[in-house]
Amino acid sequence: MNIRITCPYCGFSKEIPHEKIPKGAKRAVCPKCGQKFQFSSGQLPSAAHARQDRASQQEAPKRGPSPWEERSEIGLWNGIWLTIKQVLLSPDKLFGRLHYRAGQGEPLAFGLLVGSVGSMFSFFWQVVMVTLGIVSFGPSLLEQFGLAIIFVVLLVMVPIFVLVSLYVYSALLHLFLIVVRAANNGFEATFRVVCFSQATHLLGVIPLFGGWISGLWQLVVQVIGLKEIHETSYARVIIAFLIPIVVIMLIVVAVLIPLIILFLKNPAVSQFFPLDKI
Repeated sequence: MNIRITCPYCGFSKEIPHEKIPKGAKRAVCPKCGQKFQFSSGQLPSAAHARQDRASQQEAPKRGPSPWEERSEIGLWNGIWLTIKQVLLSPDKLFGRLHYRAGQGEPLAFGLLVGSVGSMFSFFWQVVMVTLGIVSFGPSLLEQFGLAIIFVVLLVMVPIFVLVSLYVYSALLHLFLIVVRAANNGFEATFRVVCFSQATHLLGVIPLFGGWISGLWQLVVQVIGLKEIHETSYARVIIAFLIPIVVIMLIVVAVLIPLIILFLKNPAVSQFFPLDKI
């Protein structure tokens, strides 16, 4: 801890490490004017204050990388597995200690990899439903193009779709967080939560209902993750998620009301539903 000592004669000041000041020292010599002066009692911290500062530094949470970002040390598969496990089971601990000033490359790579694999799982079960006849609109598509061609197209298009959606969704979500004053740690913090939450897409391996389960759990993970990484409240994060829903509802109402009025003004309809009686 540094102590700033100011000369009362010439105003010269300098910060000196506390440990370099001799114990019990009460006078100092100004290196600029050569005058001697006494320390002010408030310039040196008390032992209690020093202990309190050390305790607060020890209690302050240290942020660091995710297991995925440490894969060069712990191994690729171990890094992937531990990251997925923490996202699914303990997102509060993961995002509560995750750093947000290390660049977008690592979270983007994880989001692309896991998000693309999860999307392919969803496609697999759709093909199964088409094959079993549960979905009726698919067979003609499969007969026209063939499963192999569709698979190759999806293999190319899915990563592109995931890449675009990661940035677009993160940008919109961060905008809503700014509106509610919950974006305390910048866009990269929001982007990291969105990218790592792609791990929930792997729940799509569950037959039939996997897509619904992964979507709902991803929402839960993002709410928890944004609260922890931005160091804000759940209320602000939830309101940020509700903003687009409210806006869509207002737009729908604004469009439907004029359409209903025009419909009721139609002569063929007005005789059954006269506006003056509504």
